[in-house]
Amino acid sequence: MSQQQAQLDALEHLLMAILKTSKSTFPTHLMFETASSSIAGSDGPPGTDEKTAARKYLEHLKLQVK
Repeated sequence: MSQQQAQLDALEHLLMAILKTSKSTFPTHLMFETASSSIAGSDGPPGTDEKTAARKYLEHLKLQVK
């Protein structure tokens, strides 16, 4: 596993822990909507395929929080 992949895995697990433990404090649906908009905008990945893949993975993460 590359160092970059290890970092991404660690960040994903940290994010999921925060989202799962903060459900009552933060509106997670709003966080996912904001992230999805960011991905679609100029702050997101450069290409259409990359944006689509990122949004699909964001949907996967959203399902893990429910």
